[in-house]
Amino acid sequence: MAFMKYILSGIVIIFFTNGTVLGSHHHDSESNKPSGDGHCAYMADNPFAGIPYKACRTNVSENFCKAFAEVGDGVVTILDPNYGEGDCPRESSIGSCERGGWEEVYYEDNNQGPMGVKFGCNFAGDWIKPR
Repeated sequence: MAFMKYILSGIVIIFFTNGTVLGSHHHDSESNKPSGDGHCAYMADNPFAGIPYKACRTNVSENFCKAFAEVGDGVVTILDPNYGEGDCPRESSIGSCERGGWEEVYYEDNNQGPMGVKFGCNFAGDWIKPR
């Protein structure tokens, strides 16, 4: 009977703390809000993805892009960020992740392939097929 109390207690704790303990809150931080009308192209080093891959972020300011390597994106390390005016280049895009006012665009040389980044997008946004 005591064992059942522990199981029930564990379920109740998980239920009430799910959004707090298990959630990833870096997606709601100030660094993840639109900050301008330019783009920031970079290499992303995700410990779960293998080798770094090429990505670009829309609706950012030049100051954001300069600081992006220091701030990072959760567990993802940002390498060599470069600011540009307007939208991210879309020529070799395999799709993007709409993240609430900005997109993260992924490219053909992405070592995860379209399915890998599309799966990752499900944790933080909505997948958009290439235009």
